[in-house]
Amino acid sequence: MLKELHNTEDKAWWVVHGATKEEEFVSLVAPQIGLKAEINPEKLKDDYAPDLVIDDDRKIADLKAQNTPFFTVGKTYRGYDPNYTVTFNKKDFDRYSELYPDIHILFWVKWLQTSMGKGINRIEVSPIYGVWRCTLQEICSFIHEGAPLHAYQRRGEDRDGNAKNSYLLDLRRMQCITEFDYTQVEIAEK
Repeated sequence: MLKELHNTEDKAWWVVHGATKEEEFVSLVAPQIGLKAEINPEKLKDDYAPDLVIDDDRKIADLKAQNTPFFTVGKTYRGYDPNYTVTFNKKDFDRYSELYPDIHILFWVKWLQTSMGKGINRIEVSPIYGVWRCTLQEICSFIHEGAPLHAYQRRGEDRDGNAKNSYLLDLRRMQCITEFDYTQVEIAEK
């Protein structure tokens, strides 16, 4: 189940990978879960435009595909469970707050790695796969209620445009559009 993770600091690669994930989500996942979604036409002119338009009223949305749990979150941030913690870049929050205050955020989560460490230091998570949805205003509420801002240790001197910090959010506080049966998905992907 564990796939080799590409260097998390290679922003250029992740931008291309993200575009591939957006296409995959729109063509395969959205129809399966009954979500009307298409790539935002503005992305043809602006690489930084929100990823999608969704629903019949064509709300703008951004897709956050997350595949690696924040395994150690519970050691540093009390009350946060690595099973359900996702990250949301502060620079995205700031930009969306200014330009797209009504944006919706879709978290497409599939934990490809479900354990880390060995022996007594081993941390395990449940094999979660699903799609959760919230608005930027809801994220704003989470932040006002104390969602921590986590600084990335390896990005302090980053010059490639990687986010230096992210808010930690709990999926259980968002609308779950769907949770797939992980075992059936694994069988279908083989």
